[in-house]
Amino acid sequence: MDPMQISAIAQFPADPARVFAMQTDRAFLEEVCRSGGAVAYEVEADGNRTRMSRSMPAPDLAKKFVGETITVVETYVWGEPSDDGTRTADLTVDVPGTPGSMNGAAVLSPTALGSQIEVSGDLVVRIPLVGRKLEQAAAPALTAGIEVQETVARGYLA
Repeated sequence: MDPMQISAIAQFPADPARVFAMQTDRAFLEEVCRSGGAVAYEVEADGNRTRMSRSMPAPDLAKKFVGETITVVETYVWGEPSDDGTRTADLTVDVPGTPGSMNGAAVLSPTALGSQIEVSGDLVVRIPLVGRKLEQAAAPALTAGIEVQETVARGYLA
């Protein structure tokens, strides 16, 4: 089965250096977890590496596989900035206890109004017959996480 392609873009009213500092700030990441509806979370921010583990209410379709909550672990490992401030991160999203994962990248780059982060990756749920349906159920939650970052950033950068 081919993986499902996921992509999302978040816009920020600040230059890439400031957005990178925000993206690697523990307080910002904790607020993203709270604002995103996590019932429990753990955040690590260590230089160019961040890790967010969030337990969320499970989508109805996934409940028979994972129970009432589902844990999603996102890890970003950011590279060094280019001359214009662009950075690329290796991104992994794991769902412990399930055959679901996503491997991809995040690109932080300057724009005319500040900067943006574009996240893209391959989502796969390796369960015969229902894997694609679970991918389709998970995709909106993954892209919603990017929207939550954009919303939280408005207050953080103000």
